[in-house]
Amino acid sequence: MFETIRWRCHVHASDRRGAERVVGRLAARLDRDIRIETYERYWKYPELAELCLTSPLESDGPEAALLAVLRSAWRIATPWSLGAPGTDGEFDGIASANTGSRFAVAGVEWMEFYVTFDGSDEGTSA
Repeated sequence: MFETIRWRCHVHASDRRGAERVVGRLAARLDRDIRIETYERYWKYPELAELCLTSPLESDGPEAALLAVLRSAWRIATPWSLGAPGTDGEFDGIASANTGSRFAVAGVEWMEFYVTFDGSDEGTSA
């Protein structure tokens, strides 16, 4: 089962409160909740904050998970560069303003998503 979308992004925000406002705008664009896991200043560009976020996915197979994630991601930005799927169906994508992606949420400069298979719900095979 694919249970969680992990997001990482760089946003223009002078403090955590500003970053939380950007995350609120992201949540308004998504069809799912989003939660801040970590917040810190981006070491390379101090005007940016780096956020790790999570949102629920709860899809059974990789095809359904990919479709659900892309529907959400396209509400935030276009285009996304997608990585090759992994052996268990995990996948990722990146959107960046400096490579031509356009973000629907003001303040977002760069964003990626990563989805992995949680095999804890798998039955045993004989």
